[in-house]
Amino acid sequence: MSGRRQRPTSSRTAAPTTTSLAVVSLVLVTVLLTVDSALGRGHFDVRSAGSRLAQGVYVVTARLDYRLSDEALEALDSGLTLTIQLQIELVRQRRFRPDSLIATLTQDYQLSYQPLSERYLVRNLNSGEQKSHATLFSALNDMGRIVELPVIDAALLDPEGRYWIRLRAVLDQNTLPGPLRLLAFWSEGFRLESDWYRWTLRE
Repeated sequence: MSGRRQRPTSSRTAAPTTTSLAVVSLVLVTVLLTVDSALGRGHFDVRSAGSRLAQGVYVVTARLDYRLSDEALEALDSGLTLTIQLQIELVRQRRFRPDSLIATLTQDYQLSYQPLSERYLVRNLNSGEQKSHATLFSALNDMGRIVELPVIDAALLDPEGRYWIRLRAVLDQNTLPGPLRLLAFWSEGFRLESDWYRWTLRE
């Protein structure tokens, strides 16, 4: 009596299981959501900045690029006011000790949308000046032009000292309403700030 022949073991790779397909799909969805979120993520950028001495006072001129995230745009269109803060720091350079912070200056701007007139309002909280714009692009462009902003009287500085100055822009989350402030803490869309832009105050 002859025995049965054994079938050769198959060398083919097993078909993907339902679980593995689900994992791959989840990864793809996560990647797509990340890319989509990045496309709607705003940013602040200091394009250029410099200073000069004008009638005994050092003044700063800068150009900034403001792009709001989808979340910030939605909040603006819903009637909320956004506060954008321009932060300037003056630092004395030291050779054998850590650099010393000499002065700080904060310039606050409020951006709001007026639904009745369908215009955007930019208000300088430091000076009280406000301007109305037909488009959001025009309003952001206006905020991004800093022309000879007084920073410090030259008489307060050591003539022999070496100083550098830096500037950045930040969306102030502390001015948001309470519930939205809590949401903003976890949302990338409300964490908008530029890198510090640094230069020498005088050569």
